[in-house]
Amino acid sequence: MLNKFFAKPIEITVGEQTLKFSSLADFEFCLAGRTSVPSRKITEMVKFSTDELKKEARTIKSIEKRFVSILSKSIEDAESINRALRELDPQIFSQDNSWRMIISSLHEGDEQLNPFRRVALVKYMQYLSSRQEIIKYLYSEKTKGKKAGSEKAEEGGSFKDTLMLENTVFEPSSEGGQAIDIERMLKGENVTIMLKSGKDIDIYLSKHHCKIVPGKVNKFIDQDQRSYDLKVGRNTIGRDASNDIMIDPKLRDVSRTHLVIELDNDNIIYMTDFSSHGTSLPSKYLDSQSF
Repeated sequence: MLNKFFAKPIEITVGEQTLKFSSLADFEFCLAGRTSVPSRKITEMVKFSTDELKKEARTIKSIEKRFVSILSKSIEDAESINRALRELDPQIFSQDNSWRMIISSLHEGDEQLNPFRRVALVKYMQYLSSRQEIIKYLYSEKTKGKKAGSEKAEEGGSFKDTLMLENTVFEPSSEGGQAIDIERMLKGENVTIMLKSGKDIDIYLSKHHCKIVPGKVNKFIDQDQRSYDLKVGRNTIGRDASNDIMIDPKLRDVSRTHLVIELDNDNIIYMTDFSSHGTSLPSKYLDSQSF
């Protein structure tokens, strides 16, 4: 968890500044303000054509896919993130909010910086998500009012491009007439939940309602009510056939690797969202999280 304190402050040099952090929480707090998109960048994006917006979205999705792979591997092998970051071309990181300098600064140092590297990559992915949301909005505004036929012609009939830019806002379900307060997980950050028998956990992969059912053998129930055993250790969930739990490939708003669930021997699960369209949980599971 991010509340770990160190015997002495960790020093990270960003440009001409040397920053000191006594805990991962300090570092996370410092980066939290860098996940929004600067007004200068938004002004540039407003001038993009629909084709340029689609190109930008495709580029971000390609980068996110690489980062998801790095973060997923770092769950099993913490030291792998240092090697992986060194292999990345620094040019793929934006200069907005000094992100390129921050990531480059983490190339120096030993394995003690690995938790910082992971937090930085998670926060950068949240910055990319902010850019994606602006792209979705601008694309929607620029195509608003167009006739369906002309819009289809402009997009070349590309279902994939339309899906990539669509919003996935959905109405949460209800239980006993009471609406369930649903909140989206932050991409790349762990959510920790203690499993209790008889207390099912609602979970939405994008807008698709699934469940985690605790018991002697903990189960994951997908959107079609198919049941899968959750093993102790790492369980990956997504459309790709390489996952431990494969979701229907026709659900294009579910990512190839959408969610990682780690289960320990004490019936505690750690969930990490790596998706483009998000994973949502009842807010009560997120309110108590501290990073």
